[in-house]
Amino acid sequence: MLKLRKTLCGLGLGAMTLFGSAWAQDSDKVIQWTMQSTWAPGLEIQRQADVFAENVERMSNGRLKIRSLPAGTVVGGLQVFDAVEEGVLDAAYSAAFYWVGNQPVSPFFAAVPAGLTATEYIMWLYHGPGMDYWKKAYEDYNFGYVGPAGINSTEIFAWSNKPINSLDDFKGLKFRTVGYWGEILTSLGASVVTLPGSEIYGALERGVLDAAEFANPEGDYISGMHEVAEYAYVPGIHQPTSLMELLINKQSWEALPDDLQAIVEQAAKASVLEGLGNTLVKDAEALKKFEEYGTKIERLSPEIMQQIADLAHELYAEKSAENPLFKEIYESQMEYKNTYDYLQSYMEVKY
Repeated sequence: MLKLRKTLCGLGLGAMTLFGSAWAQDSDKVIQWTMQSTWAPGLEIQRQADVFAENVERMSNGRLKIRSLPAGTVVGGLQVFDAVEEGVLDAAYSAAFYWVGNQPVSPFFAAVPAGLTATEYIMWLYHGPGMDYWKKAYEDYNFGYVGPAGINSTEIFAWSNKPINSLDDFKGLKFRTVGYWGEILTSLGASVVTLPGSEIYGALERGVLDAAEFANPEGDYISGMHEVAEYAYVPGIHQPTSLMELLINKQSWEALPDDLQAIVEQAAKASVLEGLGNTLVKDAEALKKFEEYGTKIERLSPEIMQQIADLAHELYAEKSAENPLFKEIYESQMEYKNTYDYLQSYMEVKY
């Protein structure tokens, strides 16, 4: 009996050794991904993409390495959606409102006029149904993971070489924008143009555009918008915040072991928090630089902001009547916005 026990123990230790060796070999395997963004080098949103990739590599102890590339490295900046679905890229870092032609509800996962603020998005995504709706919106596409991996604060409403003092001033205005805001501007008589961010500067400089919106103050400063526009209108009621979207090819995602999938998910969450903190600091610095440069920074009147919000909600009501998923997401987001407003009615600190 003693001999049998020794034999079984020996077999057990041998099996454990073999299992441990196999596990060690598998855990030491390095997986390399290519991720491209929609953004140019030097922008805050590209920095957030790079930081996300660095965090994944550090958190995985080098087992998952993501090569973070700016727009145009592999495909055009607005081609990353298709490139990830087709497996040309493992992942993309972009903004969902660019894919409104693929999925009409996609802007809800980036930014919509009179929509959620950064705080409200965090409530809806991580303590509400937001992530589930994001997955549902893209369920017909070859993605293994979709979700936020960065965030920007409120954008500048417009860089303009013509004054904007009322909604009537949008008539005939050649305005660069994207998403639902473009539809609203069109209804106001503006001539809406969709251009990549890299082309806005030249278009404003040459008079191809009268006005444009692009990014948060820091991103606009780096892009030189103050050099080619006389006015900067704030705040960005058209884009109270901007979520950065992480798209991962389904086959690339499913090839990851569970622990690496969890690391990617947590690194994406961390990027949202880190990105928000950084952009708030940098945006304040950028606004001071605009003042020093001599930019005419004009604050929109409460009346104009309310009129724009009313137009936005009228548009959402129309789209809700045509699209059940649109209706669900819109009503869900407004529920969380109202929840936050209720909280603030008691807890907002004002001096």
